[in-house]
Amino acid sequence: MADVLSVLRQYNTQKKEIVAKGDEVIFGEFSWPKNVKTNYVIWGTGKEGQPKEYYTLDSILFLLNNVHLPHPSYVRRAATENIPVVRRPDRKGLLSYLNGESSTSTSIDRSAPIEIGLQRPTQVKRAADEVSSEAKKPRIESQATIC
Repeated sequence: MADVLSVLRQYNTQKKEIVAKGDEVIFGEFSWPKNVKTNYVIWGTGKEGQPKEYYTLDSILFLLNNVHLPHPSYVRRAATENIPVVRRPDRKGLLSYLNGESSTSTSIDRSAPIEIGLQRPTQVKRAADEVSSEAKKPRIESQATIC
């Protein structure tokens, strides 16, 4: 199973629909929580003995949806919606990877723990004529009259 960043890249480059519903993000038959950490290291972390920190799926999706904004406007909008921002030094490399312009990035940590997406149940639609079975019809009981 692929990591969420790879799936996001695949959906973005192939222009497939990404659905944000409630607290989850849906990619076809798989979904991840919005706050799941990707394996893209946040610039400036993991140095001088500090632990590495990773961008969340929500913060990367927010960047993709607001890429047209100048960086200061993007930062203000993200702050308004309480979404962590993608830092300016990471922006170009991350977008290049997500848009398929580069095959990888030095900020992708292949050793980072990944969270497997949940497989969503597929719903089978029934034809309208199948619905009218005997089991679906109301049962009418006759009452005997007592004299």
